[in-house]
Amino acid sequence: MYALLCRANRMAVVQPAVPPTSGLVYRSLLIVISVQFFGNQMAGSFWLVYLVSAPQALAFNVGVLVWLVAFGVAALVVLVLSSGRPIRAARSMTLGILSVAVGHFSFVVLPPLAAVFVAGVCFGTYVPAFWLPMNCLLVRETHRTNRAGRLAGLTAAFTTTGVVAPVVGGYIADLAGYWTLFSLGGAIVLGNLVLVRLLVDPAISFAFSIDLPAANSRTVLALAGQGGVDGLLTIATPLGSFRFTTDSFELGLLFSLFSLAAGVTAVLLGRISDRTKTRGPFLFLGPILSVPACLLAFAVRDLGTFAFAIGWLSLTAAIAPSFIYTILIDRMEDSIPRATASREFSINLGRAVAIVAGLAILSLGGDVYALFLLVGGVILLEALAK
Repeated sequence: MYALLCRANRMAVVQPAVPPTSGLVYRSLLIVISVQFFGNQMAGSFWLVYLVSAPQALAFNVGVLVWLVAFGVAALVVLVLSSGRPIRAARSMTLGILSVAVGHFSFVVLPPLAAVFVAGVCFGTYVPAFWLPMNCLLVRETHRTNRAGRLAGLTAAFTTTGVVAPVVGGYIADLAGYWTLFSLGGAIVLGNLVLVRLLVDPAISFAFSIDLPAANSRTVLALAGQGGVDGLLTIATPLGSFRFTTDSFELGLLFSLFSLAAGVTAVLLGRISDRTKTRGPFLFLGPILSVPACLLAFAVRDLGTFAFAIGWLSLTAAIAPSFIYTILIDRMEDSIPRATASREFSINLGRAVAIVAGLAILSLGGDVYALFLLVGGVILLEALAK
């Protein structure tokens, strides 16, 4: 498997993506991604819940800073890495994994307020260091006749692990406490270093640069909208759930419910798009169907309705992002690292700006559920991709 991956990755980084000779490399990368998602979701889903729970009991708008710091740092690190100098993929991914592991462990060894900033910086470093090269490796295993379906596999990996990981995390937190949960989360992502070292050729490198004009201004706005939705849901979903129950296992069940159907839907629609050779209609489908779910999450305040609304939102919000990425790569497939860096910068900047807006709402006395109204507006930006 290692030899096959090495042969597949020896192309020059500026070459266009070509049809892969085998699906083995693609599936191997999805294994690495799934392990990473599992460890991070199992523990990371509870970072904010831990911070606002007793005995830490940080104010909501203080606990939220962990994600503001994370996404702000991520946008800055993308800029640093996008200097045009070649970066070793395996080395960068190793740095990312080590960083996020330290982030998980920081909740075990540091006071809550210190952990907010250390974990935020660590997660912000992890996102571009790991995902810039990983996304390049993944995209190079696609071509125009299978790209939407295969990139939707990334969404499916996230949502599938999202069904299991929060439940496991909630059970561990209830049984052995948050410190055990965060320690195990750090250990799992550290274990992924073995897979990265086995599967990624140490010689492969990418030269990243940001080119927003080439990405198209409408697509950049759509990516920023995607990031805005990600950032707002990162804080609105756990805080909104926390208002109904503080039981870790029940929260884990809620978080997993929200991911149940999204992955399957994304893959099916991606394959339909590949067969029909159309992308545009799917960009409108997700955002338009998401708005009623946002209104329902804001307007009705009981657990059953909230779970239904967020499950609906998770399903529909997962539709557009893989198509936005597909459209971007279709346009810039002669320079995958440039497309990937432009995407990562736009998404993380959108995440940070949206969380600042969310913090402003909370600081002015707004209700947590008002954040879902903001999600309903920001998600419409995703339909702008072109």
